[in-house]
Amino acid sequence: MTYTSRPMFAVPLTSKALKLAKSFQEQYESPAKARQVYLNTLAVYAVDTYCQCLGIETDLEASDSLNPAMQPLMDVADLEIAGIGKLECRPVLPADENCYIPADTWENRIGYVAVEIDESSREATLFGFYPTINHLEMMEQVSCDSFQPLEAFLDHLHRLETALDFFQSHNPVAVKVRERLNEQSLPEIVTEMERIYRTYNKYERRYAGGEFLASYLPTTKGVAFRGSTPVADREEFDDSQQTELQDLAEELLDKLDEIWGEDNSDESVNSESSTNQSSDAPGQIPQAAMVPPSPTTTGLISLNEWLQNSESNFQYNWQSLESFLSNQEGNLIFRFASAPRSRTADTESPTLSASKVREISLAGNPVVLIVNCQKNTEKTEVLIRLYPLSVAQTYLPAGTKLIVIDSESGEVFLEAQARSADNWIQLEFSGEAGEPFSIKVALGDLSVTDNFAI
Repeated sequence: MTYTSRPMFAVPLTSKALKLAKSFQEQYESPAKARQVYLNTLAVYAVDTYCQCLGIETDLEASDSLNPAMQPLMDVADLEIAGIGKLECRPVLPADENCYIPADTWENRIGYVAVEIDESSREATLFGFYPTINHLEMMEQVSCDSFQPLEAFLDHLHRLETALDFFQSHNPVAVKVRERLNEQSLPEIVTEMERIYRTYNKYERRYAGGEFLASYLPTTKGVAFRGSTPVADREEFDDSQQTELQDLAEELLDKLDEIWGEDNSDESVNSESSTNQSSDAPGQIPQAAMVPPSPTTTGLISLNEWLQNSESNFQYNWQSLESFLSNQEGNLIFRFASAPRSRTADTESPTLSASKVREISLAGNPVVLIVNCQKNTEKTEVLIRLYPLSVAQTYLPAGTKLIVIDSESGEVFLEAQARSADNWIQLEFSGEAGEPFSIKVALGDLSVTDNFAI
């Protein structure tokens, strides 16, 4: 495999790591089992090293993969992330096109990290992350190309951590969930609710979440339904109880949406389309009927002009998204940049849409600002994204800010700030025709500002 444009993390296979793997290997007469345990051990070692470098606390003693009593019983390469859950570390050889994910690992995992083991160079390379999906939809062979960039794992972990903080808070919804589920594992509940949030559309989440919560509450015959999979005695569960749990699941998922600052609206999101994204929850400006731009917008970049002539290029140093992407072939940083859409436009087909790009350099750090505007019947949605430009620059510089300013008041309306492992950030809002605003990209004391009119 070759992933020259993909961010990876290489770990030298030290003598200590190889010695431990060989000590486990020697305990098995079956060459296949011995080889399996050997590679699993090295994969876990590599991911544990990666976590230690990033300050992510792990608990090796809780991992079944390093437990001699558990190794003969299953094919696992799990690493316990302290307080969160088990991360599966799947070994891949250099010639492999698929990653093997055994059925033993389809449940009770927060995700999967693929690790290429190169024995000739004594090196292990982490190259991708695959989030959890419904275990009924899992397959043993998953294409290596299906794995998301490694930084998606950091975003996924952050989502689980923030959700756990909420579950442990005094918020009435969190308290109600804890009371209903009593002593059940919070990390397990959080992992499953995150999966439901990510893989179901907005209107299906209520029912999937309700069934999951019900799985912890046995029916009169001691039978429950797990996840969204019905069982024979489902009718034994009282309808009023099911409705109550669905209401609770809906409240909980709405709270998680507030925490994570995004909503997948009416589109279901599969495991291969999740993105590494950091954004602030946008506010909504009251909508009004479209009117011609006022004279006060003279000299501003007109989004209405973009919409009327979406093919025009190089207005105020801006070019069309299509023109820009045609020169970025092979640059995987922009794999999600094509045809961005606002959340509202997911349910309302825009009558007009245009996307423009501006390249910016801040203290020697090249970045790309993409502005997409979409006009519906009575409103215009604006979606703004900021990416690193260089192939060698996987992440935005930490601390880079994307800011929307209300031009009339001069106050900050929206703001997002890149963390140490964000490969893009975005903001989204809607406004009235002719309304002026500014977009500011800042890093430290340096900034670039463009002034617009809707």
